[in-house]
Amino acid sequence: MNFELIDNCFQVAVLFFAALAAITAALRHKDRRFLILSLFFICVSMGTLYWVLHLFIFGDVPQVFYVSEFSWLAAYLFLLSFQMVRTDQVRPFFFLPSLLCALLTAAVVLTVRMFGPSYFVSAAFAGVMSAIVYLAVWRLRLRGGEGLMDCWLLLCVVLQLLLFVVSVFMRDFTRFNLYFAVDITLTLSFAALLPLALREVAEK
Repeated sequence: MNFELIDNCFQVAVLFFAALAAITAALRHKDRRFLILSLFFICVSMGTLYWVLHLFIFGDVPQVFYVSEFSWLAAYLFLLSFQMVRTDQVRPFFFLPSLLCALLTAAVVLTVRMFGPSYFVSAAFAGVMSAIVYLAVWRLRLRGGEGLMDCWLLLCVVLQLLLFVVSVFMRDFTRFNLYFAVDITLTLSFAALLPLALREVAEK
């Protein structure tokens, strides 16, 4: 069986259950952060589900996959919203390391052309990813490097960038390789955001 199909089914299943758990946590704790996380999980899994269904029905990857791209872009917009909710009680300010990390993130996205020929989608994705990175690095400075959630968000961004970079050099997606190792790690890292959010709530 095509390993890409196995990998994508794994991601859809893991993030679907993570979304259900996040919705449950939102109802229990009455905290909008969990609702936002659930929407993040749903958007990632829906974008991947489109890919899975195309592979399953037609036997090859979709030549045009803007459905997945916009779904993944929406997912990171929700992740940015999650960061903004976590930062709404303090006012962000200019921090040079944050800016440099954000610019580096945008440069990687635009150089690799992560979302294919569409400059608009790639630029939008670069802007969202850069904003997430800026806030994460700024929050780490604010908390003296003790923000586990912010470190984890940075890890998720790095893994997402690495996934696209690795995909440039991969030609065989029928067998397990480095691409799938990164993608599985990224999926589990996404799911781990929920227990980290629960930990943050418990600490307050």
